[in-house]
Amino acid sequence: MQYQKIISGTTVIEFHNSLWGEETIKVNGQEVSKAKSIMGAEHFFTVVENNEEARYVLVTKVDSQMQPLLDLFRNGIPIKHNLVINYGKPPQNEYKKKGILFLNKYKLEEAESQFLKALDIDSFDAELYLYLACIYSLRENSLKGYEYLLKAKQKNLCDLSVFETNDMLAFLRIQEAFEGFKSSGYNSYDVSLMPTISKGDSGKEVK
Repeated sequence: MQYQKIISGTTVIEFHNSLWGEETIKVNGQEVSKAKSIMGAEHFFTVVENNEEARYVLVTKVDSQMQPLLDLFRNGIPIKHNLVINYGKPPQNEYKKKGILFLNKYKLEEAESQFLKALDIDSFDAELYLYLACIYSLRENSLKGYEYLLKAKQKNLCDLSVFETNDMLAFLRIQEAFEGFKSSGYNSYDVSLMPTISKGDSGKEVK
């Protein structure tokens, strides 16, 4: 097993290679690429950084001594070259895992508690903000839901299409504010279009 973590500005890239040669790339907590490999592979992914697309290529390979290495390019410019990949397991955020289990069972209070604890461990994990948005959408609290969607975008969540496809976010999508939010590139929304009274307001601030 191999694991490597690379930080590029506000973007956290994690590489993991399993015992079976399955390479997985995560960016800010979200899986963006997967490939099976013995001698190496190429992974292409795009991250929106400061409202501009950054195109990454991560290349894995082995040297003549069979030492695993990686190269990382951002917009064609090398960031890492022949970086030795460490042996080890990827770190596990148990609070995140428990939170997902609770959320899938619609135990919203328990899920929120776990996700907030998970944020204390890894505030770069954009998926955590997405899951919290799901919780507030299910509670029909549009204001908090949109705050967490915005935070997920600000934390460079790679696949923003989930805003339009995740069933748990359906309540947020039917709000008048959603089209403007989408048109802005998920950078701003009109609070005046939110319902006057939101349900499920726990009074907790968005981290």
